[in-house]
Amino acid sequence: MAMPSINLRRPPEILRTPGRFAVLLNARAKRWTGSVHEAVQRYVPARDLYLTDDFHQARRTVERLLASDDYEVIFAGGGDGTIVYLLNELERRLRAGTLARSSAPPVGVLRLGTGNALANYLGAQDIIDDLRALRAGAPLHVHDVNMLEGPKGELFPFAGIGWDADILNDYDILKDAVRETALENYATGLGGYGASIATRTIPRAISQKAVQLKIYNTGERALRINYVGEVLKEFGRGELMYEGKARICGAASIPYWGFKVRMFPHADAYTDFFQLRCYSGNVRTIVANLRDFWRGKIREDQMFDVLAQSARVEIQGEALPYQIAGDAAGVERVIDWKLGAHPVKLAIPAT
Repeated sequence: MAMPSINLRRPPEILRTPGRFAVLLNARAKRWTGSVHEAVQRYVPARDLYLTDDFHQARRTVERLLASDDYEVIFAGGGDGTIVYLLNELERRLRAGTLARSSAPPVGVLRLGTGNALANYLGAQDIIDDLRALRAGAPLHVHDVNMLEGPKGELFPFAGIGWDADILNDYDILKDAVRETALENYATGLGGYGASIATRTIPRAISQKAVQLKIYNTGERALRINYVGEVLKEFGRGELMYEGKARICGAASIPYWGFKVRMFPHADAYTDFFQLRCYSGNVRTIVANLRDFWRGKIREDQMFDVLAQSARVEIQGEALPYQIAGDAAGVERVIDWKLGAHPVKLAIPAT
C-alpha cells in the first residue's frame, strides 16, 4: 500500500544570534538547586531572568513577557509542562489576533525538570551549556514542530490514558504525601517515579483487567502501520479502527515520552499525521522487556499502531486517568485528538 508522500522532519531554520532573550524557569523543578541558580545568573542578566514558584506567578509572568516587545526569543525550562503552558498562552494570543504568527517569538527549550521530552526531541544540551552558548553568541536552530490539539484548542506533544496516566497520578500522590518533609527531595524526579511505580502502579496493574475501548477515525485519512512503519490498512472518515482491550492508549506528535522513552517512533514521520498506539499486553511483559519497551519496540500482536489526522477514543465503562504532556489531567471516558492546524516554533542554541 502507498506510503504518505510528505516527510515531516523539516530541517531547522538557522537564525542569527538572538538579540535580547528572556529565560523563564520553574523554580520548583527537580533540578533547580542553589548551584544551578548561581550558574544561570552567570549567563543571564537579572533583568531577563524570571523565576516562578506557582501557577499564578507563572501566569502573570507569561502575560508580562508576551505583552512585551523586548525579547526576540523566550526560553523556558522546568519540564514539558512549563514549555507547553508557554506555547498555549502564545497560541491563545495568535488565535485572538493580538499577535501575528509572522512576528511571534519562538519558544526556546531548556533542559530543566524531570521528563524533558521536548528537550530530548530537539537535542537540547544541559541548561548551563546551552545558556553559555547563547551568551557566547551561538545562533539558534528553530524547528517547526507539530502538536496535538484537544477539544478545547489546547496544544500538547503527547497524551494518554492507562498505565502512563496511572503512574503520573501515583507520582502526584507520593509527592503530596511527602511535601515539606525530609523525604521530599528524594521523592521527586526519576527516583519518585520509580518509587511510585514499584509501590503503587505495578501492584495495582497486575490485578487490573484491561479496559475495553473503541477508536474511530475522525479525520480524512488514517493508516494502520506495523512497528517498522509499513502501511497495512487505510481507514476513511468515521471508520472504526480498533475495538478491543488496552492497558495503555496514547497519542503523540513527537517520538518521545519523558526520560528518553521513544514510545512513538513514527510520530513525526509525515507532515499530516500523528501516531496513536494501544498496548494490550500485561505488565510482566513490559518488566521482562524493559529495554525494548523504552525504545518503543513492542510485540505487534500486543500493539495497535495507526497514523491519524484526527481520532476519537471511547472507553467502555468507568472513566480512566488521563495525562497531557506528562502532567496528570483528571479522568476521561471520551477523548478527541487531532493534529494542530499550525506547527509551533521551538528553538535551541546551535552548540
